[in-house]
Amino acid sequence: MKALLIGGGGREHAIALSLVRSGVELVTISPNRNPGLMRISKRFYVREISAEGVLNIATKSKPDYVFIGPEGPIAAGISDLLVRDSFKVFAPTSNAARLETSKSFCREFLDRNGIEGNVESRVFTEIEKAKKYIMEEDSEIVIKPDGLTSGKGVVVQGTHFKGRDEAMKIAAEYLREKGSKLLIEKKMIGEEFSLQGFVWGKNIVFLPLVQDYKRALEGDKGPNTGGMGSISFSTRGLPFIRKNHEEKAMDIMRNIVRKMYDEGNPYSGPIYGQFMSTAEGVKLIEINARLGDPEAINALELMDESIFYAALEMAHDHTFRPRFKEKVNVVRYVVPAGYGGEVSPSYITINEEGLALKGLKIYFASVNSTGKRLKQSRSRTLALLSEDDNLEGANNKFRDAERYIRGKYYMRRDIGTTESIERKIAFMASLIA
Repeated sequence: MKALLIGGGGREHAIALSLVRSGVELVTISPNRNPGLMRISKRFYVREISAEGVLNIATKSKPDYVFIGPEGPIAAGISDLLVRDSFKVFAPTSNAARLETSKSFCREFLDRNGIEGNVESRVFTEIEKAKKYIMEEDSEIVIKPDGLTSGKGVVVQGTHFKGRDEAMKIAAEYLREKGSKLLIEKKMIGEEFSLQGFVWGKNIVFLPLVQDYKRALEGDKGPNTGGMGSISFSTRGLPFIRKNHEEKAMDIMRNIVRKMYDEGNPYSGPIYGQFMSTAEGVKLIEINARLGDPEAINALELMDESIFYAALEMAHDHTFRPRFKEKVNVVRYVVPAGYGGEVSPSYITINEEGLALKGLKIYFASVNSTGKRLKQSRSRTLALLSEDDNLEGANNKFRDAERYIRGKYYMRRDIGTTESIERKIAFMASLIA
C-alpha cells in the first residue's frame, strides 16, 4: 500500500510516522527539507505545494490514499481536485472546510442548526459599523479576521489590547489588510482544550483531549503563536476539564458532523474543535478542518493504530474504535529566537542520540536540513515529545535537554509541569465556584 502526504511541519512528521508504522510506502510533498520526513519517505519532493504539482505527483505515484496536513492546500481546493480525479483523500472538501476557513460560516451554521456551544458574535464588513459596535459594547471583546490566520490573528481584550481606541484601530487594520469580513465576539473566561477526531459521513471517532500552550513566553505571556507545546493525559482527559464538559464538546462535534451531512455538505477526514470550559458551560472557539499542531503529535503517538488504518476502516464503513496507550505525554517546541514577534532564524545543531537516550522523541517541523545543521525558518523548528506513566516522569525527561541543542533558539520550560497543571485546576475550581 502507498500513501501520499502533503506538508512539511511537525504535524506532518507525526502523520508520516503513524503512516509508516502500518508498513505503507510513503511519498511526501513538502515545501522544506524536513529531515524527519526525508528519512522515512520512499520518494520526497521539495517544492511549493500547488494544485498542478500535487496532481502530477499523485498521477505518477498512484497512492492508495492521500493525506493533507495543513489547512492551506485544503482551502485552495487541492482535495477537491484529487477527489475529482478519483484519488481517495483523507481530508475535507474546500466547501466542508469552510468550517475553518470562514469563521462567520461556522457561527452561522451553528446558529442555523441550533447547535449548542455557540458564542455571541457579530460580523462586520464596514469599518465605521465595526467602530460603532465597539464603542457601544459593554463587555470585553475578541476580534477575529474571518479567514485563516494560522492561530495568530485573533486578539483578545485585556491580553492583546486594552481599551476601545485600540480595538477600533485593530478592527480597521484587519478590514483593510486581512479581508472583507471581521468577527467581534464576546470574550470568554476559562481553560481551552482541543478535541480532535476522524470523520466519515455521519460518523466521528474521537482522539484524547489535548491542551495547546499558545502564548510565546513562560507563564502564558507574550503574543499568540501557532503553538509552543501541548499536554495530554490520554483517555483520562485533562485534569482541569470536567468530564461533563468533555462529553458536551463531543456532543457538539457529533451534531456538527451530522448537520453537515444533512445539509448535503458531508465532512470527511481529520477535524478538531477548539473549546473553552467556562462557568457557563462549554463554548466552541473554532473548528479546524485538519489535525492540530502540536496536538496531532500527542494524539497520534498515543493511538495504537495507524492513521492509514483509520482511513481505510472508516472509508469502508467499518466500525473503527481507536485504542490508546494510557500514558501522559508532553510536547515542547523548539522555535527560533523572537518567535511570535521579531523572529531571528539561524542555524542549530542537535544531538539526536543524546535526546533519544533521555527518552525524548523528535518531530522535525518547518526546518531545512543542511548537512549536520538545521536551518531555521520563521516558524517552529522541531518538537520534543516525552511520554511516561505519570506527569512527573514525563517532565523529568526534559531535564537538561538544552545540553543537546546548540545554537540560537527558545523553548518554554513550563509546558506540562506539575505547577502549571495545578494552577489550571485551581483557576477552574475558583471560576466554577
